Amino acid sequence: MKRGFTLMEVLVAAVILAIGAAGIGHVIVGFVQIKDREAKKGLALLTAVELMEEQVASPSPCVKPKRDEADTSRFVLPVSRQGLDFTLSFERVPGGAPLQWASVHETSGRWDNLTLKRIVRCVETDSP
Repeated sequence: MKRGFTLMEVLVAAVILAIGAAGIGHVIVGFVQIKDREAKKGLALLTAVELMEEQVASPSPCVKPKRDEADTSRFVLPVSRQGLDFTLSFERVPGGAPLQWASVHETSGRWDNLTLKRIVRCVETDSP
């Protein structure tokens, strides 16, 4: 009665095991990359929300209202936070109330078309 395995059987089993381990490793690396990308998108969203909430808590000076449809009275400010780039823009809401549209747009490329927009209060200034 023969006991044990031949060298050829051990080598074939080792090759099959290595191929399986490489395949599982490749899948795990893919999951880690997806997780990192989604974590960066989440950070971009949280940072954009934080910027917008700052505009609610501390109103900015009002931009000049549009005179007509061709007028582009708008204030745009580049902002960097936590390694991410955003543009913060303001456009006056028509009417007499001190309100303006505040828009936060992520420009780092972490998230396609991440833009938050809401009406916020603004502070009237006496500049001519």
